[in-house]
Amino acid sequence: MILYKGMESKCFFTRKHVLFGCIVCFVCALYVLSQYLQEFILSRSFHHLSDFSYDEDGINRTNLDGPFLVDTPYCKIPNLDPLDISVRHWVRQPMRVACPRDLSLTYVFGGKLFVNWTAVNISYSNEGKMVAYCRYQSIRHPENGKHNDYSYSVESDKFREWVNVSEEFIRTQCYNASNNVIYTNFHYVINHLYSKTDVEVPPERRTPNVLLVGVDSVSRMNYIRYMKKTRQVMLKLGALEFVGYNKVADNTFVNLVPLLAGKFAEELPWNEKIRHQTFDPFRFLWNDYRDSGFKTLFVEDSPLTAMFDNAKAGFRKKPTDFYNRPMAVAMEETSEIWFENHFCVLDRLETDILLDYVYSLIRMMSKHPYFALVYLSRMTHDYIEDAGTIDGSIYRFFDDLRASRLLENTVVVLFSDHGMRFGEIRNTYIGKLEERLPLLNVVIPTRFANGRMKELHNLMTNANRLTTPFDIYEFLNHLLYFDDYKPSSTYGVSLMNTIPLNRTCPSAMISSHWCTCTKMIIVQNNSSIVNMISNLFVRIINAKFMNISDQCATLYLDNIESSYLIKPLDSLLKFESSENEVLNQKIRYGDPVNPVVDYQVTIRTRPGGGVFEGTFRHNEEYMALDLVSDISRLNRYRDDSYCIQNSELKKYCYCANN
Repeated sequence: MILYKGMESKCFFTRKHVLFGCIVCFVCALYVLSQYLQEFILSRSFHHLSDFSYDEDGINRTNLDGPFLVDTPYCKIPNLDPLDISVRHWVRQPMRVACPRDLSLTYVFGGKLFVNWTAVNISYSNEGKMVAYCRYQSIRHPENGKHNDYSYSVESDKFREWVNVSEEFIRTQCYNASNNVIYTNFHYVINHLYSKTDVEVPPERRTPNVLLVGVDSVSRMNYIRYMKKTRQVMLKLGALEFVGYNKVADNTFVNLVPLLAGKFAEELPWNEKIRHQTFDPFRFLWNDYRDSGFKTLFVEDSPLTAMFDNAKAGFRKKPTDFYNRPMAVAMEETSEIWFENHFCVLDRLETDILLDYVYSLIRMMSKHPYFALVYLSRMTHDYIEDAGTIDGSIYRFFDDLRASRLLENTVVVLFSDHGMRFGEIRNTYIGKLEERLPLLNVVIPTRFANGRMKELHNLMTNANRLTTPFDIYEFLNHLLYFDDYKPSSTYGVSLMNTIPLNRTCPSAMISSHWCTCTKMIIVQNNSSIVNMISNLFVRIINAKFMNISDQCATLYLDNIESSYLIKPLDSLLKFESSENEVLNQKIRYGDPVNPVVDYQVTIRTRPGGGVFEGTFRHNEEYMALDLVSDISRLNRYRDDSYCIQNSELKKYCYCANN
């Protein structure tokens, strides 16, 4: 206690003061503890998928335990190794893309277009290539123009150092002293786009931002194989991996219409007969979010095969506030800027250019709610290993957003339309299965989850249920309207509600040839395969107490109680291809591929009469038979195992001196 001059050295506090102070401190401590516990529970909830161990091939084995990804009464989706022997030889090293080393001569910063004279002096020092001056033109979509239409403005004045730019999309060209074009590039310009008149939304607002990032033709399995860095950063963000996410149609368009509109394509209505009609009259998720005050963004690469434009009429008016199609088409038609299998725009990956554009828009909209859809298809569409080529770009995008704290009030959905639909891997059972099980990760920000433990619990439960694009549509509507949310149809269930345990492929609107749920068939107990499995089962149990065999009696097979074959639907095994998206759709079937099948066997052993159940995976082609489940003890063992203290072994042991 500090005493000032003139003060007496004595205490001025009574017992009441002390008691009151203690009570205040106690209440404050309780409050701090409650906040800490709440944050702890939330963090454990979100990061329960973060505790992974990776083996030498970089694949997480911890989350691959158990025979089924989805294990509900009416749907069992087998859990197969991404590096199973039947597909291992198709898993190649991803291609390394090395964009040209010549530096871009121009760049944009702070709403200004600069000439990089260092790069000019390095790359354009030869006579005839010396830059005399540069100009730029804006790129626009003509009013009521067709989806592939764009136009260039009149060229700007000449500049040699820098110039202010007020347009969103620009083409830059530099000229030599003879007025010949020696350099062309394209730039996105961001900073001017945010209007100071836009109303800032307070951080406690109820509905979070939505960021959808789609990567074409990436199955959950291929994500595990090749996108290891992206997966790590998603797990850092607390992503839930939806392992039973099943596509409902064949290709990109017919799988993303259910996600964005909650309908099948024919219900928009759209079909091949009206392919020349635009999609402007139809309502998609971005319309609902924009009507609720959100800024909206739709960005795609590969404009010639884009989801609403490949053999379709696209949009006459831009569907969202930010829409990069005019820029994308203009770049696509400028052949001299493309390198390395059309992956590089001069010295940069097209993917990096687009993701930088999206990152800048998100930073600009940090105080305004937004709905963003980014869809990347060029790099990953053709070969399974190309998912590894795009991995670094997507990892950096998410890691930069995380490090900049731009995702603290944003729901992130990382997804795909389907797995790889082409190539030799499609001729295997695993290839057919993973084509139907695309990638789906969902990140719920802690700020939004706070106080919504029921919805969080439902999300975690649904991560291991059969889900579809219709469920994502309902989930994103639920996010927007929350207490006022009403399901739009019976097709989907919001991921924040509980998906029923009795869900089947038909009730989820999944036709039989896309269905990954297996069927259970009773097998005769005296069949040769069941006898082989049952005897192997007993040997596996005996091996568990090999080190204490003098205490536990050797077990023998007494009876086979039941046996079931768990196998895929024939329509999945025989499926080869489909034709047409809507009208006259034809499904082509061929000879079935050899499936990996499971047998669920229940046996009784002697002495002691223990009843055990296990699931064994049989790969007939490779003559492989493995136990892929925990062993369940189905009857009580009471005092049968009194002679040992190991709790894990008690359910197997029958003491030798019983």
